[in-house]
Amino acid sequence: MLNSALVSSGPYWQLVESAMSSSEATIHLAHLRCVQGAQDSVGTLFLTSHQVLWRAVDPRIPEGSEFQIAFPDLLGVEQPGRLAAFRAFRLVTEEDGRPADTYFFPHSKNEPDRLLCNQMCEQIESAWLGWREQGARRPA
Repeated sequence: MLNSALVSSGPYWQLVESAMSSSEATIHLAHLRCVQGAQDSVGTLFLTSHQVLWRAVDPRIPEGSEFQIAFPDLLGVEQPGRLAAFRAFRLVTEEDGRPADTYFFPHSKNEPDRLLCNQMCEQIESAWLGWREQGARRPA
């Protein structure tokens, strides 16, 4: 798993320090667009060894926007075919017994932003699958 010092440390991580446990390792971050239901915001998606965290400082939403998805609550990490041109991906969770999708897109349609979005998807999928495999190997 790629773990560059540029994305696993630095001042942005201060936004999520209070939501992290002392045993969590920082892995990756990316500046993305998030669409959750009817809400669309620009912010930063953080990946740790235990969870995915979203923090947005968007002038359209003065109070900001934030959420956390712990790996046990994550049902899937997918790149839907209909969004392939954007290099977008979605995280699937459960809300009131039904699947709930949160979509992440690059900030812009340029190739570097698309690659960064794609890289974040790969990092989340790798960390989540690794977490699931470790859980499966633990004795009950």
